[in-house]
Amino acid sequence: MKHSSGLLMTLAAMWVLSGCAILEPGATKDAPTRLNAAEISEGYALLYDLVSKQKQVSLLSIIKKESPELKSLLEHISDTSKATAKELDTLARIDPPLNLKVTHLPRIEQAARESIEKETSKQILRSKDVELEFNMVSSQLAGMNYAAHLARSVAVVESNPQRKAFLQRTDRKFSELHGQVYKMLFTRYQR
Repeated sequence: MKHSSGLLMTLAAMWVLSGCAILEPGATKDAPTRLNAAEISEGYALLYDLVSKQKQVSLLSIIKKESPELKSLLEHISDTSKATAKELDTLARIDPPLNLKVTHLPRIEQAARESIEKETSKQILRSKDVELEFNMVSSQLAGMNYAAHLARSVAVVESNPQRKAFLQRTDRKFSELHGQVYKMLFTRYQR
């Protein structure tokens, strides 16, 4: 039961993140060009929080039955997220160090995310088969888009070449995953 509740919390958090923060295609044009170290660190913390939750997405199969195609895609997302989180842990120690735990979200945003998380947990517990898969693919579509755009936006303001290269790779990886999720959503669930 402990694994189930943790998984549901993770899935709900992913739903929150994916549904709340999709950036427009031109987001990097509008991104600020100068931020202080704390603000840049917060961008990394948001990315770290997202991939830390996404790395557990493949655990869905412990409590729910999904198609082999979705299971494979979720495993790929999970593996990519694990590698990204691990690399972020390493990059956080480069001078100046990053605080990957502090995002300073407004309290009202935190409350909204918690509310969505609870509602999403209920939906996941009640859904199965096509409805479950559609909900998962939809949330992953938005989550992969958010991860790519977040990495892209932080890369605009990052001056450290090693971190900038990481962010550009991360943007590409999650953009590719977004394309794979979109293809699955389009081909499997259109009517």
